[in-house]
Amino acid sequence: MTVAEPDPHEATGQVDDATTGGAPPVGRHVHPDPAPDTDVSTRRRRAILAGHRGDIRPARDLLADPAAPVRAAALGALDRIARSGGIDGLTPDELATGLADPEPAVRRRALEALAGPDQSGETLLVDEAGPSDTAGSDRPGTGRFYTDRLSTVLTELLLARLVDTDHSVMEVACWAAGELPEVAEATVDALTAVAGPVDGPEPGGHEDALCREAAVAALGALGHERGRAAVLGGLRDRPAVRRRAVLALAAFEGADVEAALELALEDRDWQVRQAAEDMLGPGTTDDLP
Repeated sequence: MTVAEPDPHEATGQVDDATTGGAPPVGRHVHPDPAPDTDVSTRRRRAILAGHRGDIRPARDLLADPAAPVRAAALGALDRIARSGGIDGLTPDELATGLADPEPAVRRRALEALAGPDQSGETLLVDEAGPSDTAGSDRPGTGRFYTDRLSTVLTELLLARLVDTDHSVMEVACWAAGELPEVAEATVDALTAVAGPVDGPEPGGHEDALCREAAVAALGALGHERGRAAVLGGLRDRPAVRRRAVLALAAFEGADVEAALELALEDRDWQVRQAAEDMLGPGTTDDLP
């Protein structure tokens, strides 16, 4: 392994030319579409308020709204109700529908619902056989769908989002996969494909650097042995990915990991060097305090 070569983006401040679902990467941070009209904004506000008030019926009615911002808000409202202990919150079928929605904004919100913790610190896990009497279903603060494992259907939908054509959705899918170690055997290879192949001097994997970074972070969170090589390969990527890869190595042990961290101490990016020093502990460099 060699120290990563200088990144031209660091000097120029330019961003990748890779598209994001048919739009430049900047489309991830600004709205390329016209602002929603008054009616859409009103319905979206109604859905959000329904979630805070625990008002299930309007939230559920708005799940079928023709406007994506409203559907996303309604899905989030039902998710909030479920996480606060509501017995009629988001259902497995509704979550699956959101994960397969044609609009990226809804798919992103569904992924957040799939993997996010509820108020008790649990993770939203939906069993295809229905509600379980185990896994703390009677504890305060948990919805009725917090059970032992993800359903096969939802796992397959998560895998589909890990190859989503919209880069922003794929980025959130990588995060979600990292939050769900229960299905790591199913997702680790897909995450590795996003993070990039490990052979050769140049980073591979997905064309969007944020997706690669999210995948490396997820592999570190899972700590699955099949993800080790991809995390090590991230040390040849752009600075942000290299920083993430150094931190992700905390999940792994071995001479190759130690060697990679030692090499990262000489990285041209100071944050990579600092992360490596933090990982190796005090006394690993001759830098003055």
